[in-house]
Formats: sequence, C-alpha cells, structure tokens
Amino acid sequence: MISIAVCEDSIPMQGQIETLIFEFMPECTVDVFSRGEELLNELSKDTSRYSIYMMDISLPGISGIETAASIRKRDPYALLIYITDYREYVYQVFETLPFRFITKPIDPFLFEKALADALAHLQNRQKLFHFHIERKQYQIPLQEIVYFESRLRQVTLYTPGDSYEFYGRLSDVLSALDKLLFVRVHASYIINMDYIHTLTDTSILLHTGQQIPVSKRYRKELRAKHLTYLKWRADQ
Repeated sequence: MISIAVCEDSIPMQGQIETLIFEFMPECTVDVFSRGEELLNELSKDTSRYSIYMMDISLPGISGIETAASIRKRDPYALLIYITDYREYVYQVFETLPFRFITKPIDPFLFEKALADALAHLQNRQKLFHFHIERKQYQIPLQEIVYFESRLRQVTLYTPGDSYEFYGRLSDVLSALDKLLFVRVHASYIINMDYIHTLTDTSILLHTGQQIPVSKRYRKELRAKHLTYLKWRADQ
C-alpha cells in the first residue's frame, strides 16, 4: 500500500489535498502534518514510512524546503511534490530533487497527473539489475544504482549506502540497463543520470558527492543522452 505524507499548515488546503488523493488512490494511507518538525519527528521513528511527500514551502517553524532537504538526506528515493503559491522559490527547491511542482490554487487535473506519474515512477523501481557474487544471485533496483566503476574485469556497483563487486565487462552491464537512465561517460564508468548534480565537459558531480571523470570519447554522447533524459523527465 502506498503511504503519503502531506505537510501543509492550512486546514482547508489539507482537506482539499486529502480529498483529491483519496479520489485518485482510495486504497492509500495519508498522514497530514502542519509543521515540518512534526513530519521529521515521525520519520525519526521510521525513515522509509512514506513513498510520496506533498510539501508546502511556507510553513511555521522550519520551511518546506528545509524539511524536504532533511527528508532527502534520510531517503534518497523519496518522491517530493511541492504544492505552493510561492512561484519565486521554484529554483531554490531544485537542490532537494523535487519530483513535481504544483501551484496553488490546485488544478485537480494536474494534481491527478502528478500522482499518476508518481505511481508509475514507483512501479519503475521494480526494474532490477541482476548479477552474481561467488555463485550467489543479487538483484538491485535500477533506481538505487548511482554508478558502476570497472577496473580490469572487476565491476563495482555503487548505491547511496553500499557497494558490490562482481566480475564482468561494462559493455555487458550497459546492455542490461535502462538506456534512458544510464549512460557510459568513461572507459571505466557508467552513471545513473538521476544522480547528476553538476555536469561539465570533463567531470560529473553526483548528488551522492562523488566526482566522476568524463572522457573526450564519450563527451558528445553524454550531452546528447542527457538532453534526451531531461526531456523524458519533463514529460513524465
């Protein structure tokens, strides 16, 4: 069952958001918070409690952006949807990797589309990458893979909190991945474009903090695929 956290200090707006959610997803669970501190306190008990967060930006106490930044540190896979009438904050929220941005007054059609896209995104997480380590089979959701690094015939798969080493070739790894998400940027590296923070001609800074080199050989392909990726994400 999908669990959704709503963080909004306006009582009438809380009611409208809840109504719209249950009209589209009657079987989900919804918890409503009026302050960011209340939501973060709940998350301190169970970090993975919610799959989707619907956040107002202007809240009493810590702001919605600060709350979202805290959520992102605890859960790199959380889907953050901002619902606000403060359009001037659009660029500030990008650091928290928002999934969608809905302006007030709420358009029910756009609200429903954001939820539908969020559900599709959650379903896509079920796509897995399979590999073996000493005859033991592993499978990692593609969404959780940050990048691959190859040294000779040894490939290391990195997630935000772990790493796995197995024998293989990057060319074989790439053929098993979603081409809209993953791109080869160097003879030794494949990255998940969901984790790109800053992109230059010579390197990529990932949201997890790693700096990945970009070789001249793959530079043009990276730019083209990243543009395709951005258009794909914008259409979701």
